[in-house]
Amino acid sequence: MNTGRRKFVAGVLGFGALAAVGVSAETPAQGSKAADSTFLFDFGVGSEATAPAPAYKKVGPGDRFTAERGWGWLETEDLNARDRKQPGPLRRDFIVGTKAHTFRIAGVSPGLYRLTVVVGDMTYGDHATRIGVKGGAVVGDLPILRPALAAFATLTASLRVPQGINPLDIGFDSPGDNWVVNSLSLVPTTAEEPVRVATEQVATPEAESAWAPVLSWPDPTAPLLAGHRSRMESASVKSFKTTGLQRSDYLKLIGSEIDFWKTKQNKETGAIIDPYRNVEFQYSTPAFAHAASTLVVYAGRKDLIEAAAKSLDWSARTLADRKAASGHEDFFAPMIAHAIRLLKPHVPPARSAGWENDIRRFDPVTTYRMAMGRGGNWNVVAASGEALFQMMGLRDPKNRFVETSFAGQGAVFGTPYGLYLEGPMPYDHFPRLWAADLIARGYTGAYQRELREVLRRASLTSLFMQSPGGELPAGGRSAQHQWNEAEQCVTFEIYGARALRDGDPELAGIFKRAAHLSLQSMRRWVRPSGEMQIVKNWVDPQKAHAFESYSAHSQYNLLAMSMLATAYEHAETTQTVGEKPAPADIGGYVLQIEPLHKVFANAGGAYVELDTTADHGYDATGLIRVHFAGVSPQFGPSDSVLAKPKYRVPADSPHPPTTGIGAAWQGQDGAWHHLGELSKADLKAVTLTTDSAEANRVAFRVRYEGNLPGGISVIEERYVLTLGSVEV
Repeated sequence: MNTGRRKFVAGVLGFGALAAVGVSAETPAQGSKAADSTFLFDFGVGSEATAPAPAYKKVGPGDRFTAERGWGWLETEDLNARDRKQPGPLRRDFIVGTKAHTFRIAGVSPGLYRLTVVVGDMTYGDHATRIGVKGGAVVGDLPILRPALAAFATLTASLRVPQGINPLDIGFDSPGDNWVVNSLSLVPTTAEEPVRVATEQVATPEAESAWAPVLSWPDPTAPLLAGHRSRMESASVKSFKTTGLQRSDYLKLIGSEIDFWKTKQNKETGAIIDPYRNVEFQYSTPAFAHAASTLVVYAGRKDLIEAAAKSLDWSARTLADRKAASGHEDFFAPMIAHAIRLLKPHVPPARSAGWENDIRRFDPVTTYRMAMGRGGNWNVVAASGEALFQMMGLRDPKNRFVETSFAGQGAVFGTPYGLYLEGPMPYDHFPRLWAADLIARGYTGAYQRELREVLRRASLTSLFMQSPGGELPAGGRSAQHQWNEAEQCVTFEIYGARALRDGDPELAGIFKRAAHLSLQSMRRWVRPSGEMQIVKNWVDPQKAHAFESYSAHSQYNLLAMSMLATAYEHAETTQTVGEKPAPADIGGYVLQIEPLHKVFANAGGAYVELDTTADHGYDATGLIRVHFAGVSPQFGPSDSVLAKPKYRVPADSPHPPTTGIGAAWQGQDGAWHHLGELSKADLKAVTLTTDSAEANRVAFRVRYEGNLPGGISVIEERYVLTLGSVEV
């Protein structure tokens, strides 16, 4: 992500410095007798741009073992290569894997070897690499290697290869399904040595802005909002009914959740234990601390003080020690910051001082796992939390983590609509809510003007993407999770409060309505036990139906509660503001967001969403959602039908064609093809034409052109939306 615009401070090492960490110090001279028993492998991208280091053999992700070559992977599925350009030939690129893989070496003579493995990544610090050897005896135990961001761990160990062993297998796997390897060497030696791991922090990115001139961009949200205001005046809104929800309804849902999750708290550590995974998972504990602290302060729940404090004790300690559950330190900071602020007056000074000391004692540059400015939504969350720590006086203002992070994040805010272009719809909104919370609390640091503008625009854009059922748009991974709607609650409450402060009570009422639609959507999914289904279905959570591999009942219930706690605080000044019809209620528009390949249209609460170039692991190309105001979104369709979804479905599930509601045709070979199956490779152009856009009727056409399956070149769909109907 814009890596070419980064600088690095002194400390970047080239190949000449590798001897210092024991990689090239024993590289034998070419043609020497020792070279016959020496094996040197440089893992990564197989191209001239990443030529192997001298005397090393380049290993790419597709290099299977062959007897002729004498080395290679036994399997190559799920192996990928990355190239970070720095620092030096052996460490700039690497192989990354999510499953266990074996690298086989043939022709290893019996004897004693020094095994050296280097792992690290200039961009991410979330890798955990476990190494195993089959066919030889390692002298000592090999630890799991977990280098920080822009750090490299060099493992050295003695390996004894007995007679009759050929080939030798080196295994790589990870407890977190995320391992890397940069280089590996086997060099003959005469003396055993203990297992050693030397870790070196190589470089720290400097702040260099990746922001476009967003303050002077034309603002496409202004005509969107102006059009909605005019339709509010002219359209019939006699059928408009408020949700009847109030600010206190946030606390009611948070309360039922926390009363459930307090029974899952480890009494000794304070960690929240997932009832289905049976471990603490990701950021469930700091989310519990934040939500429970909110109840202590605003609902008078003094009975929760100790549970909240214990979870905060554990969260602050594990963050400071870089031992957060599932390696998710990057998400802890904002929730911990809010929990400390809320709970501090309710505990003895020594206890709150312990939390603050934990925060002061760690370096954010080496603790968080995603690169500053290049770590996607993870980095936005961490930077927002770190900025809160600065505002609380817990972080040295000279620490450049926040500035460097926000400097690079400008590259992802790449559309005049203000959206975050990481890809999936939930991860457009997710990073925005944390930054918006920060701005609303008075952040005046680096890039606050740019953030303020893109977040303002995005809040308005989100109004026109919301379905009349209150749901965040479908699209990409993590869709259909309840926290999707919780993040809308945060944004809409923040910008409702801002609108009121700016003297625009009508816009405040529109935002209030959108926030309440989102909360109303979440309330449909509360289980009898008090917590929610984390995905919009009623399958027993134990079956994890439609979960992502990273979805858990604990972290995704409690993340949503942390978000609602934030929404509750920002709703303070607007709790007497009445709901005004939102774009989801009235419609009268067609909105295309080309970078996210989405089209949204609405006429009087008849709403459609199209994905014009879908990721077939999550969506079909074409019409993927139809929602009507006043009708349960589950009548749908609310998403696509997929042949091979990436989210979890039963192993014996049928495999339908990947499709939404759209054209199907029979090719010359007799096979049937579906619009939903079209991919980027099939399409040369997708054209949207709006024929009319009024409150009660919207008409538009979408034209798909390319080398389409079955011998055709063009498909054109015409949509007509009227009150209560969608015609295709």
